[in-house]
Amino acid sequence: MQSPSGNQEIHSYCGNISSRAGEKLIEFCQEAEKSPLYDRAIVLLYDLFNFRKDAYDRLNNEQTYLSDMNSSQDFKKKISDYAVGKTMVDIGPGGGVMLDLLTRHHPGAIVIGIDIAVNVVEELKRKKQRENAAWEVMEGDALKLEDYIGKEGADTIVFSSILHEMFSYIPHEGEKFNHGVIAQTLKSSLKALRPKGRIIIRDGIMTEPVEEKRIIRFKDPHGLSFFKRYVGDFKGRTITYRSVGDDAVLLKVNDAMEFLYTYTWGEESYPHEVQEQFGYFTPSAFREFIQATLGDQAEILVFEHYLQEGFEEHLAHRIDLTDETGKPVRLPDSTCFIVIEKK
Repeated sequence: MQSPSGNQEIHSYCGNISSRAGEKLIEFCQEAEKSPLYDRAIVLLYDLFNFRKDAYDRLNNEQTYLSDMNSSQDFKKKISDYAVGKTMVDIGPGGGVMLDLLTRHHPGAIVIGIDIAVNVVEELKRKKQRENAAWEVMEGDALKLEDYIGKEGADTIVFSSILHEMFSYIPHEGEKFNHGVIAQTLKSSLKALRPKGRIIIRDGIMTEPVEEKRIIRFKDPHGLSFFKRYVGDFKGRTITYRSVGDDAVLLKVNDAMEFLYTYTWGEESYPHEVQEQFGYFTPSAFREFIQATLGDQAEILVFEHYLQEGFEEHLAHRIDLTDETGKPVRLPDSTCFIVIEKK
């Protein structure tokens, strides 16, 4: 759920001038980040306001954000541990954290970052030159990977917190939030992999059974108003809820979790979080989808899902989460880790 702070800063600035032009600027910046056609324009705007999206990297920020309460193993290192072969590709490399990690742990490998956004690629090229990094970076489309790295040109392809963004922003057959984007990405990745090559996915996951409901009771006096604003702004799907008191709402468990992701990150990333759906499959549905999409050409080696440590602690002073009877319950798993190997 990658969420830079740039648009929020623009929003704060424009809020002060209270103009329709300001609102249009916000809309432009949100749209501009979705298409390479506008990347150079968005760079100019960010430079104008003296802030840049490029510095944001969820891999780094998430770990830092939860570092004081997170005793879990380093998920970045786990991705690196499962990477194999002589050519490794990181899709949507952000600030380059995973590129650095793969290069450090696999010094003999060719490590390549691929991003569709020109501004991200250009910033990474500056980082590479500045730090004399060994990895490479290129502009490219993850839906057509074989066109950029060649058929059977890679041994490992990493998707860390990027598939949900593709699902949310890229239309398939005229519709966003379409699983067809995930299918096309997996098929393209398989074409680009050598035999025994691996696709490594770390991303959002929904929980099951999906019909379960949860009550969120807000301790923060501004929490309920934040929730109602979120429900109106969220683009992923329609969220319905029922008030169960002055400071509590009852809603489906996956809608509750989708909201809590945004509530965790807060106002800084709100303009982006409401555009993105973090969980797009339950575990059983994701496994079935991979098998149906790739058939007997690939095998799922690892399929895990878990709750990132630190989220419950961070939210503890802001909400109580219960089932429909009022019994306290834990947050469900929110993240999956999947390793797929080409036969």
